[in-house]
Amino acid sequence: MALGTISTRVMVISDTHEHSLDGTMMPQADVLLHTGDLTNFGDLESLRESVKMLGTIEAELKLVIAGNHDIFLDATPRVENISDKEYAEYHKAALEIMTGPLAKESGITYLQEGTHTFNISNGATIKVYASPYTAGLGDWAFPYKPLEDRFNDAQQTIRTSIATNPIPCGVDIVMTHGPPHLILDQDDGQHLGFPNLLRAVSRTRPLMHCFGHIHEGHGANIVTWQPDGNVKDPASATPLETEQVNEYPYANEWSIKSGQQTLMVNAAIMMNTSSGMKPNYKPFIVTLQLPRE
Repeated sequence: MALGTISTRVMVISDTHEHSLDGTMMPQADVLLHTGDLTNFGDLESLRESVKMLGTIEAELKLVIAGNHDIFLDATPRVENISDKEYAEYHKAALEIMTGPLAKESGITYLQEGTHTFNISNGATIKVYASPYTAGLGDWAFPYKPLEDRFNDAQQTIRTSIATNPIPCGVDIVMTHGPPHLILDQDDGQHLGFPNLLRAVSRTRPLMHCFGHIHEGHGANIVTWQPDGNVKDPASATPLETEQVNEYPYANEWSIKSGQQTLMVNAAIMMNTSSGMKPNYKPFIVTLQLPRE
């Protein structure tokens, strides 16, 4: 039986791409969320170092999903000139890094696609939907065709659904690697987010949807949903000042109207520059009112 809500401090980060953050210099959080691309090309040693890095961040619950660059976490072979048998060995080793003794020592829980529920010591219960899949990425990890729908079942989509784990109603947080269409998804003036993901999030209306993938879309918006589930003017959704959300060590607590609004967070920390990717941003620290059980 639900007994109201409780303030829960959440750190959100994405697209670290082998960059090493000093967790001892970062604020404490109740929950850490990493929405993928720990590595550049899925190299096992890079994956191992990324797990160790996340272990230095102080948080009771650390939830991590893969991204399209974390190649060997995808069970489907994605690398040329490697036999299926050899790829399977790399995949097994990658999963061992994310779920074995090193991950346990670092306090990490690696999430496969689907819905997961966690209880933390402050009394909060967190229902999380997670998916590493992004549309139209060819030989990169966890791809699906742009017109396919991973996130809505056949009764909830206008297109053929391939969803084996559609986003259910009642989730508090949605973690995906890629963004929804029109929301924090712009690169060089183009919207690169996924319409079926937007449809699913507008249908389920979580308190927060966090993602990365489109580095140039870094930022946070509060979107308000119309009664029919569509986004109310998503292009001009209430922006949150970057300077405000990155004022460490303070967490920002916004009044999110449950069932009516969703805090959207693109937490990619890397910026693409002419000389390569550079860590241009800090993780987001937010305080959410999560259900108390």
